Amino acid sequence: MPLPILNMGLKTVLLAWMLATLLYCPVHARGPLLPQGQGAVAHNFDGDTLKLTDRRVVRLAGIDTPELGGKKDPPQYHARASRDLLNNLAKGKKIHLYGAGEESKDRYGRITAEVLLDDGRSLNEIMVREGAAFVYPHKGQDPELLERLLSLQRQAIQQRKGMWEHLLSLPVAHQTYLGNRNSQRFFPADCTEAQRIKPRNRVYFGTLMDAFLLGYAPARVCPFWPTEK
Repeated sequence: MPLPILNMGLKTVLLAWMLATLLYCPVHARGPLLPQGQGAVAHNFDGDTLKLTDRRVVRLAGIDTPELGGKKDPPQYHARASRDLLNNLAKGKKIHLYGAGEESKDRYGRITAEVLLDDGRSLNEIMVREGAAFVYPHKGQDPELLERLLSLQRQAIQQRKGMWEHLLSLPVAHQTYLGNRNSQRFFPADCTEAQRIKPRNRVYFGTLMDAFLLGYAPARVCPFWPTEK
């Protein structure tokens, strides 16, 4: 029996979203200012993690960016561009840290927050809007933040901003993917790890864009992301 593919209905979802965007412009509610919720940026490690002048490390909540790699692994496509954009936006700037969910730190001890510049702009939003980051859902996340970021990601995809123009033109963009409804991660359909997803949690995507439009993020195993040339 062929596996169902989640392809039909996405145009309807996008049309409804675009109409709602035109008719409704909500005032953005944000989480509370965190304790010691101000600081200055010394530098950034990559496109989603900052080092402050007081040595605190801040992870931009709700987003992820391509990996820079290491000595043996080359950077993923757009990793350096994402790092450079965040550096241009934040280095030397004063920032304000707002709560972005139930926990203010991740398992590595990094502060997780929505990060605002002095002029009120959200770095989390800018990175997604410019196609330099993708939505990274996780448990305990502020649903309002996730909704804002996903709306901006859909806009960036439709406009082919940043990484999306090249990524969605590659052969990997036309392969099928299997998502986990529980974790909101997705895998190439032929990935061994994907076959371990419980049937009730499986979501089938006909293309790479389908997975990103519904707010799923790539799993770490069975990577498909192209590397920098």
